[in-house]
Amino acid sequence: MERSMTILQISLYHPNQDKGVFEEIPHHLQLDTTHLIIGRGRNAHLKFRLPGISRHHLSLEPYLEKGNVCLTFCLKILSRSSSVWVNGLTLKYLEQVPLTAVSKVIFSGVQMVIDIQGGASKGKFACCIHFSCSPLIYRAKAEETDEFEAIQEDPELPQEMRE
Repeated sequence: MERSMTILQISLYHPNQDKGVFEEIPHHLQLDTTHLIIGRGRNAHLKFRLPGISRHHLSLEPYLEKGNVCLTFCLKILSRSSSVWVNGLTLKYLEQVPLTAVSKVIFSGVQMVIDIQGGASKGKFACCIHFSCSPLIYRAKAEETDEFEAIQEDPELPQEMRE
């Protein structure tokens, strides 16, 4: 059976969420095809109580791709003062990126995972918001190695490649 509307399963984590960071965020939300505004402003759909977040920090913008019956979404950065990490890319003011079926987003200490479950409705979508007690996203940090030195000392390399 085909789902009647697209559902965004949004999971959120912040290390200080016990201090009311997510207090004003609803668990369920249904919208027409207007942009979903995320920020700390009065008219934000997902309102965070964090000083590092702009009134309009970012938006999820629904659109239809040619030949597709399900809504697709892109994430657009609306904050002039901070960057947002989306699926390994760092984005700045007014940059946008299409979301994948499952997208990982980090901004102002907030970790957000968006799982898009497509539906047939072109005129509306819903959000189900979940709050996680543990981190959702683990980014591997680069490690320093002595690989370059090991290559230079490799006796099998020709002399001109070792210098």
